[in-house]
Amino acid sequence: MAGHRGSAGTAPSAAAVVFDWVQTDDSSRALIAVGRIGQVEVQPKTRLQLVVARADEHRLALARGRIDATVDAVPRLFFVETPSGTAIDLGCAYTLETDSLGNGRLHVTRGEVEFDAPAGAGVPSSRVPLGAIMQTRPKLRPGIPYVEDAPAPLVRALVAFDFEKGRARAARNVVTLARAQDALSLWHLMQRVHPTLRGMVYDRLATLVPPPPGVTRRGAIALRSRDLEGYWTKIHQIQFRRMVLKGVRAIDPRTGTTKH
Repeated sequence: MAGHRGSAGTAPSAAAVVFDWVQTDDSSRALIAVGRIGQVEVQPKTRLQLVVARADEHRLALARGRIDATVDAVPRLFFVETPSGTAIDLGCAYTLETDSLGNGRLHVTRGEVEFDAPAGAGVPSSRVPLGAIMQTRPKLRPGIPYVEDAPAPLVRALVAFDFEKGRARAARNVVTLARAQDALSLWHLMQRVHPTLRGMVYDRLATLVPPPPGVTRRGAIALRSRDLEGYWTKIHQIQFRRMVLKGVRAIDPRTGTTKH
């Protein structure tokens, strides 16, 4: 990796060496080239370490602050570790930030990011597609992603489910508040609630966004990979069309088709 460190007035450059720390003050930024596959803009008040720089893996560690990453490559070449887990690039652009307590936020502006909990946590990863946001907390599971225009009450219910007590009540609130546009949140929720609540989440999801052919209620509730992946493919495609055609055409959030 190579880096350019500077401020608004000057732009001196320096090679960024593995295990080096890149640190910006209140007014400076840094630009790091990720091999030949992309770049990372390091925003002010950020501390970032270069961990691995190989042709088959580029890895950073964000201790605090904010970065804007843009990568054009096959999936799983670029990783950013945080106190809450690891962002895995699937060919995308995103903003990732974390505060001094380790609380974080991921916002995907192109493509998709997979966010894994720390090794050994034993919790599912989160998939964050274009136009979605996810919150994180240190030593806890990755938060459930939600779309940019998610209603504030729904976001509060998701945060309560992810990071506070009373998860069953919070899950019911999410189910009640969810719209068709929030299908990606329900897909994640179904995998994280108590098994006795999965049917409730599935039924709401199926009402808002009918399952594609081959996906069954029994298989989805059992968290069978084929059913989950089949449903995710449809949800992901609808979300992609909503974002790409935003402001151009109205998209039915139930089907992904153009409204007339």
